[in-house]
Amino acid sequence: IPPPTQKTLRGGPNTPPHSCPYPPLQGMVALVTGGASGLGLATVERLVAQGARVVLLDLPTSPGLQLAKDLGERCVFAPADVTSAVEVGSAVTSAQKEFGRLDLTVNCAGVGIAVKTYNSKKDKVHELEDFQRVINVS
Repeated sequence: IPPPTQKTLRGGPNTPPHSCPYPPLQGMVALVTGGASGLGLATVERLVAQGARVVLLDLPTSPGLQLAKDLGERCVFAPADVTSAVEVGSAVTSAQKEFGRLDLTVNCAGVGIAVKTYNSKKDKVHELEDFQRVINVS
């Protein structure tokens, strides 16, 4: 894949390559699901670095509490399972309580299964419960 050129960068030839077409994140309040690892953690770190306040939502067993402490006063941990409407609702309430509002959400929570949809050697279809869990978390 060739590197981007001025023609392929968003914004056109007069826009510096480092500019962002989106509004600044300074002062925004975000809730990030799956925020204690992987893409979610990278998102939380970037939002905080760019001046946003963040509610890091992840499972109670995750390292979310320590991560939020490490990121400082602009980040709080909301232990929750994204498959529970009650727990996610509590996380939204935390955002409003801690920061006064909620401006954006980023869904990075997700799981996957490493099985074939149909295993011809065993003449077996993977379990519906496994597929349903992937859908529920994502």
